[in-house]
Amino acid sequence: MKLHVFGSSAGTEPLPGRHHTSLGFEIGEKLYFFDAGEHCSFAATMMGVDLIKTRAIFLSHPHMDHVGGLADLLWVINKLMIVGNRDDVFDIRLFQPAPEIWQGAELLLRGGGANWNGTYTVRPSLIKDGLLYSDDLISVEARHNHHIEPPGTELYHSFSFRIKAEGKTIVFSGDVKKYTDMGDWLDDCDLLLMETGHHKASEVCAGLRADNCGVKDIIFVHSGRELLNDYEGALSRAEAAWGKKLRAALDAETFEI
Repeated sequence: MKLHVFGSSAGTEPLPGRHHTSLGFEIGEKLYFFDAGEHCSFAATMMGVDLIKTRAIFLSHPHMDHVGGLADLLWVINKLMIVGNRDDVFDIRLFQPAPEIWQGAELLLRGGGANWNGTYTVRPSLIKDGLLYSDDLISVEARHNHHIEPPGTELYHSFSFRIKAEGKTIVFSGDVKKYTDMGDWLDDCDLLLMETGHHKASEVCAGLRADNCGVKDIIFVHSGRELLNDYEGALSRAEAAWGKKLRAALDAETFEI
């Protein structure tokens, strides 16, 4: 199982070598996206990742740094099908926290001469707590968090994900108000993909260690100012709090999980 980092930055202004958050799990002949920040389709292609292997896209919340590249991603997959004379027959499941995301993307794809022929089918679904997706390689569960508080109802628009594949349990935080939003998922977790756009990496590590949680390893994603401005220093402080080596994702990086 490979974890590709197509974009590693939080929602900052444009920065050299950093693009907004997008991750992809490549397992066998299938690819699963988690968030689709701008540039993700270009980054994946330049990394040699076959986008036609995409079978599901999971969007943690509607903020632009997590969904801004969705329409282009879907368009590029279509373009690669046409240019490569590919005749693959497949669906792409799109799991979204708000229906407006696909509505807007579909308008862009079908309007203005975008030449989106629909060589494959997009099947959108709203995210709810519980099991979202399962196939012969992976299962994905969702749990709402408090990054975006519901306006007087329980229509949650921000989610974390738990991924199970190849005997491993991986938690992707999405954006969270507190790391504790993920609850008991942290009690049995081989790898935590933790955002630092709204948190200091060292403080998250200190809290997790004090809680004596079951997180075995951490890769920091969705990097905020602390890591963007002082990568080595922030990582060193986090490692001191955690008590062992850690990793912080960079754009165009691939991890063997």
